[in-house]
Amino acid sequence: MAYKISNSFDLHKQEKKMMNALYWFQYFLILIKIVLFSIFTYIKIRLFGKSKSISSLSNRDCQIAIIGGGIGGVGAAYALVESGYKNVTIFEAREQLGGNAKTHVWQNEITTGLSVLAWPEIFRNYIHLLKKLDIQTTTVQLPFFLQNKTDNFIFAHGKSSDYKRELFRWNQMVKLVRQVTEFLCGTERSLYHFSIVNPFNYIPLRLLSMLFGISNYFWTNIVVPMYASSFLSTKLSFIPSSILPTLDSLISLQCERIPTMQSWCQTSIDVFEQMTRNIIKKTNHHVEKIRIEKLSNEQIRIFIDDESTVYDRIIFACNPKATMQALNYGQTKTSSLLNLLLSSVTYSDDDNDTSLLDGFIHRDRNILPKEYVDELCRTYANYIDIKYDKQTKEFYHYNTFILSSWLPNVNSMYRDKQIEPMLVTYASYDKPMPIIDSKKIYGKVDNRRAHPSLSFRNQLIALSIRFVQGEDGMFFCGNSVTPANGHDLSLLSGFAVAELIGAKYPFADNVEAWRDYQRFKRMCIN
Repeated sequence: MAYKISNSFDLHKQEKKMMNALYWFQYFLILIKIVLFSIFTYIKIRLFGKSKSISSLSNRDCQIAIIGGGIGGVGAAYALVESGYKNVTIFEAREQLGGNAKTHVWQNEITTGLSVLAWPEIFRNYIHLLKKLDIQTTTVQLPFFLQNKTDNFIFAHGKSSDYKRELFRWNQMVKLVRQVTEFLCGTERSLYHFSIVNPFNYIPLRLLSMLFGISNYFWTNIVVPMYASSFLSTKLSFIPSSILPTLDSLISLQCERIPTMQSWCQTSIDVFEQMTRNIIKKTNHHVEKIRIEKLSNEQIRIFIDDESTVYDRIIFACNPKATMQALNYGQTKTSSLLNLLLSSVTYSDDDNDTSLLDGFIHRDRNILPKEYVDELCRTYANYIDIKYDKQTKEFYHYNTFILSSWLPNVNSMYRDKQIEPMLVTYASYDKPMPIIDSKKIYGKVDNRRAHPSLSFRNQLIALSIRFVQGEDGMFFCGNSVTPANGHDLSLLSGFAVAELIGAKYPFADNVEAWRDYQRFKRMCIN
């Protein structure tokens, strides 16, 4: 019997290897197809001027539809309305706008955010938006606490670390990437520095860390858990190394440098409500069918489901596969490149990267280690419990966001003992959830189809989407067509497609925000 079990396990490992080989074959095949189709489209446009994109709209009375009510779609709507477009309609499948900026109303009628909670000072466009809307913000600290009980180690902001040698190497790596990036792109800190000649755009983060002597233990126990909470993904190996200086400035691995960011004094609800005051909102509306007709005089007619309104332009700020389903159901033909790009976007749940997809909203402080529970609930924003699966020989972790310790609208109430802790705990789909008192569970979080994979292929798709922007009156924005997941990044993508339609960039009065916008356009639009 022991022999049979061992043999079965070996067969399982062989099967897994074969599946991995097939995955990577398909991955690189699609990658090559995207490169070839993009090059072909670029040459065709440059030599023959043949493009399916159409001219901008000067008529401010035209009808514009936006599919998806996240910050990308709402940002596009805001820019259009600010430029005088009168008939902008947002279609949103959920009950309220917000996209990944989810909120939860607790038992005592207190509303808090769940996913998008804080942002750095280099979110220049988002910060300027909040000032325009007169939304109050404040500075917050977000210390992390990582624990591996099996190996009896703790890695936390505000505490001493035993990994000084590895941290020194990590700092040297960050310093090198920063120096090269500043030489090529300038010294001003920006999320949108991109140079085609920067070698670190093509060197994966894990490979570079290995070259600098960063151990696998340090990577899996510290780097991945720490940054997974920001990216909502544990698949960080293939992120371009050029992002290192940004990562270091946001959440440093130096224990003495506690991450400091900005947050709303209340929640994101205020932001979306004010941005959409003069916009038609159709929530609880799942768009199933989109039919596009192109007339001989370059006019476009867009039909959505069975609505009587005929739209002149449409912006997709939603899951690209849902976009393709609606277009296919409406029998709308698309170019080969557009079809390839939209059908090739993958999400975290496509890659079995499910550590931060399903979470429980609760108040059970017993999920935290007894010896540190008071300190954690009072001081730390994140508690990460790191585990090791002996059978698969893989590390995994549970992540508990301690909202009541730092969120501006609730932390004083918790410190005054007016409320119980507010917690959100995530676990991997294939691992048992830590035991939580069912009486203290108040809801669930579903982040599926929310965050595209942080892969080179998705980044290439984001850089290639420029070739199909405007095709038959269609435009694309949001995190599915940007190089990474980020509130400011999605907002800029909405501004950019609004400008392609005919709107003006709304923050031209802010030089720093305008420069970031121009950097983004050079990277993803121009």
